[in-house]
Amino acid sequence: MKIVTISRRLLKNFQQDPEVLKKEGRPCLLVVRLKYKGDVLPFAVPLRSNISAVTPKDQYFALPPRSGTRSGNHHGLHYIKMMPMAKKYIVRYRTENDEFATIVQSVVNQNEKRIITECQKYLDDYSNGYRPLYSTDIDLLLTILKSL
Repeated sequence: MKIVTISRRLLKNFQQDPEVLKKEGRPCLLVVRLKYKGDVLPFAVPLRSNISAVTPKDQYFALPPRSGTRSGNHHGLHYIKMMPMAKKYIVRYRTENDEFATIVQSVVNQNEKRIITECQKYLDDYSNGYRPLYSTDIDLLLTILKSL
C-alpha cells in the first residue's frame, strides 16, 4: 500500500457522484486486490483532515492529526469515500522531505493488515446493501471507470 493521488481526468469523470472528494492532489491510500462483487480491484481510500467526531469508528481508520485537523475531529482514511481505481489514473504523491507524510506512511505500514481487513469489510457490507449516508456510489464509479 502506498500514498498516491488521483489524476484530474478521472476526478472530472467521477463528478457525477456528489460524494466523491474532488480536491485535486488529495492524498489517497492505494489498496490493491480488494474484492467487490466477484471482481478483484484496486481502490483509492482518501485521507481526510476533518472527519466528524460523530462518524462511526468502522467508517474510518484514525491517523495522527494534521495541523489542519480541527479540535474534536479526526484525521484518517475515510472508507465511505473510497473509489475504484485503474492503474493509469494513479499519480505519484511526493513525500520526500515531508516529515508528516513519512509518519502517516509508517502508521499505514504498521497497520496494513487491519486497514485491508477493514476496507474489505466495508466493501462486503456495501455490496450487501449497507450504504452509509454520504458514501460514494461504487457501482456508478465502476460503470464510469469501465467506460473510459
